[in-house]
Amino acid sequence: MFPTPLPSTLIADRTWIFDDVTPDLFVFMPAGLYAGNRFPSLCVDYSPRVPEDRLRGKETPPYITDVPRLRLEEGFSSVQLKSGDLAFPAFGFYDPRSGRGWLAVAEDPAAAADWLWEIEESGDRRRICFRVSNPAVRRSPVYLMPKMQRESLDVPPDQPGVTPSVRIVEGDYATLTDWLDAVFSLRAGLCDGQTVPATVPMSHAFDLIEEHYNRDSWNEAVGVFTTDCNPQSRYPFQTGWCGGMIATQGLLAGRDPLTRTRLLKNLETFLLRAPRPCGLFYGRASLDGEWTPDFAHQPDKPYTHQWTLTRRQGDALLYLIRQLQALGEEVPDAWWGAVRRAADFWVDLWRREGQFGHFLHQETGEIFVGGSASGAVVPAALVAAHARFGDERYLETAEASARMFAGEFLSRGVFTGGPGDAMQNPDSESISAYVESCAALYQATGAPEWLTHGRAAAALAATWVMPYNFPFPAETEFGRHRIHSRGSVFANTQNKHAAPGICTHSGLGLLTLFRATGDERLMDLLRDIVRFMPQTVSRPDRPVHDAQGNAMPSGWINERVNTSDWDHNVGGVFYGSCWCEVSLLLSYAELPGVYARSDSRKIWCLDNVEAEWEGDTLRLRNPTPYPARVKVWIETAEDAAKPLPVLALPGCRLFTLDPA
Repeated sequence: MFPTPLPSTLIADRTWIFDDVTPDLFVFMPAGLYAGNRFPSLCVDYSPRVPEDRLRGKETPPYITDVPRLRLEEGFSSVQLKSGDLAFPAFGFYDPRSGRGWLAVAEDPAAAADWLWEIEESGDRRRICFRVSNPAVRRSPVYLMPKMQRESLDVPPDQPGVTPSVRIVEGDYATLTDWLDAVFSLRAGLCDGQTVPATVPMSHAFDLIEEHYNRDSWNEAVGVFTTDCNPQSRYPFQTGWCGGMIATQGLLAGRDPLTRTRLLKNLETFLLRAPRPCGLFYGRASLDGEWTPDFAHQPDKPYTHQWTLTRRQGDALLYLIRQLQALGEEVPDAWWGAVRRAADFWVDLWRREGQFGHFLHQETGEIFVGGSASGAVVPAALVAAHARFGDERYLETAEASARMFAGEFLSRGVFTGGPGDAMQNPDSESISAYVESCAALYQATGAPEWLTHGRAAAALAATWVMPYNFPFPAETEFGRHRIHSRGSVFANTQNKHAAPGICTHSGLGLLTLFRATGDERLMDLLRDIVRFMPQTVSRPDRPVHDAQGNAMPSGWINERVNTSDWDHNVGGVFYGSCWCEVSLLLSYAELPGVYARSDSRKIWCLDNVEAEWEGDTLRLRNPTPYPARVKVWIETAEDAAKPLPVLALPGCRLFTLDPA
């Protein structure tokens, strides 16, 4: 039986108990629990790596860190998470045996900030209990990254709590992806009327970040834009994942001639110094120009010194091809040669191993840690390589590997391996990469299966995106600046905070899938994600301060959107310039600021501006205090049925708007 659930009779709760369930129940909490987080778990310090004695090469099990989870083996287990630990306050399950799906969600998410969402499972795993209580009083231990290690400081209330107002949604669904699609629809309508107000135009935010990159990030000695502005970082350049060769793609849209000069130098430096004989690229570079694998600088884990993250390498290939294509005749043949060797590497690895792995040997390409979706972006990169070189092997490998990701990960509702610092905890980064791959494959082949898989992946990705505005305490940094959290994205189940933007993409795949399907949920999701980001930029007229009161320089964005007390800093940030800047650069460079359909009269303002139809004229308004350069794309449903040229928005026009 379950332990006594409530530490105080003043706590109001609602409880649902289900009997005769099976261990393969998909137990779910948005951004917190996927398939119950039932994986082998290791209690290790940050930044976690699989210990040397647990490595099994490509057969290494998918270990996760000591996060809240249900037990993999028999025995009583429980999970307790506050509303702020989740993308939105809800929990539920899908039973693959019966096809039954059940979800409980707060009627008003913003009013549920201090609720506790608790799941308990009996020792024989035949009975499961879902309980939501108000206010939250957690039992010890409480999660403090990356371990269940903190004593609960929650205090029972003096006054009775209000009984949680919860909506129950249940029904029968043929597959897990069908149920997740229903959750997507529920999420889309969960907070109608809550919006992110127009604060800063994307162009103004872009300009601040471009200026910051030239001021803070350019390393003249090495010839690269660094990813990490932390003065303590010895290896601040990263090839992919957090920036590196993704950042330069966004900077192509810069207006300062110095930016273009430097990004061309960055490309030259990288393609001269980073390629390895096997086709991979070095993962990092130091302040003095030493190029190394990802973890060569970590003396406490010497067995990882040749590791490089699969996702990091896939990112580099995809964005290198996009940049070189955009540059056209400026590109030397030798640069394309390095790119082609990288594309060949992935074909050879797939044919040899039938997977792309999680961590690879920097020099040989051997799989050190396997079995993850870290390579979910590689199909998109290979589609781009096929478009450039015409080699059918690239497209064949892209399709075969993308089908594997659909069968092994999408069908199970769990993607892993996107971040390089969270082992194989379920994450949103690899899902978002798979969305990009499905969109690219549809563009290349026109095959409906990629629309099916892409929409299913987008539905899963949406469970990681906040659809409401969290009530940040007034005394916190985000409370003072009235930051609206709708559209912020949780990265994984280990790092319990949302962040500005998709790590690290613009969301172009969502736009592509929307145009092909007409599914407006995709465009609504993209709008929320993009529109959120400019709020978080530190500006000369409104700097963002860390917990110690230090003002971050102009153009910096920190990755933390803290709605959880996981690091004792709700509504606050640490002092640091992060990958989110790259996401904003890409979003401005690759997406329209306003997208409108002239036949349906629908409008989506991704940028922080306003638009409305007046007869056949689309009227734009800039309610912010700053001038705005806004790309506007107007088309019909018939136009949208045509494939989108790579990184081209046909008929997109640029308008400059003065403040209203």
